[in-house]
Amino acid sequence: MLEFWFDSTISTTKKLMLFILIAMLTIALYLYQALDPISILMFMGAGVIFLICRYLKQHFAQSHPTGLLYRFLTWIPVACILALVLKNIQTGEILLPGAQGIGFMTLAVCIFSPMSLFNQNRTAP
Repeated sequence: MLEFWFDSTISTTKKLMLFILIAMLTIALYLYQALDPISILMFMGAGVIFLICRYLKQHFAQSHPTGLLYRFLTWIPVACILALVLKNIQTGEILLPGAQGIGFMTLAVCIFSPMSLFNQNRTAP
């Protein structure tokens, strides 16, 4: 999902350029149709949940990637983001708030995991 940020083969410059592009697109969508602050915080919280689940997968479930724990930790962030996108279905518009929310989630992942930006250690799969 957001593995580009954690990939050590991608240069720091490319990661920063992608971060800036995502930030600009998210800001443009926000200026076009503002998402309420509670929704922004919920999407950023989904980004933090993604980080927690990713690190738990890496440290506790990596040895058994077909196990129930690994699958569970994979689907938790997906379920969160789908629930947040689909909660706007009552207002009739899910495309712009959903894209903007995914942008805020991506920004939260990038902001709350700064060490991944500079991690150049190669890890064996």
